[in-house]
Amino acid sequence: MPAALPPLANVPPLLLAGKRVVVLGSGSGLGQAVARYAQAAGAEVLGVDDRKVFDGLAALYHADLCDPAALDAAAHALPDGLDGLALLPDAGTGGPEHTLARALLAPRHLARALAPKLAHGAALLARAAPPHATWQTQLGETRAAAALRWDDLDAFVARWGLAAEPDRAPRTAGWAMQAWVMAQCNRWADRAIRLNALTPASHDGRLPPDIVAASGRDAASGTDTAARAALFLLSDLSQGLTGANLAADGGLCARIMTSLDGL
Repeated sequence: MPAALPPLANVPPLLLAGKRVVVLGSGSGLGQAVARYAQAAGAEVLGVDDRKVFDGLAALYHADLCDPAALDAAAHALPDGLDGLALLPDAGTGGPEHTLARALLAPRHLARALAPKLAHGAALLARAAPPHATWQTQLGETRAAAALRWDDLDAFVARWGLAAEPDRAPRTAGWAMQAWVMAQCNRWADRAIRLNALTPASHDGRLPPDIVAASGRDAASGTDTAARAALFLLSDLSQGLTGANLAADGGLCARIMTSLDGL
């Protein structure tokens, strides 16, 4: 049996009332947190994942997130009239191919497959990644990742040396997802569908030690902060906002950017 989940606090109970929200990655990490917060805010939450942990889901659509056919089957089974889509799967525990499949290819694939089922005015959010000192030197890798396809995974990992630096894969996926958000933000504008990015402090939202030391906050509180930011992006309060990147990371992005730019 999974451990009991802690109670939530400071959740506007009607913020997502009457909305049907799909959460890719509802079984763990930030995706699970967003599913819980969305349900507490009044949404009907439909999970897409390979596991069920949160009992507040209205339904779980089981899918292997590394299998495009399984994602297509889940998309086919999901109902019409979806008001929100949160693309927040965990990175898994495999190698960089596994991470890129789950954190980059699966979210983009499901978004395209579900596009016809999105309601007018729906909100999509995807996870980006904080900046890094290597941002400029990795632009070529980010461009290639933004164009990555399922059948190119092995070649991509070999071309960019990710097997030697597997911890870089979540950052590569996050930067490519942010690039996808910016490139696609007006793709469904005729239906008033908005697409934004959310940058947590880490893949699951936990705060790094330097932010914990500076703020006195618990590392796990970063996941809650990011989940509450996701509620805003999924709610009607974000209508008209598209192509944006909301950093919900305890000030990590600000700290990195001011350091890199000498500000």
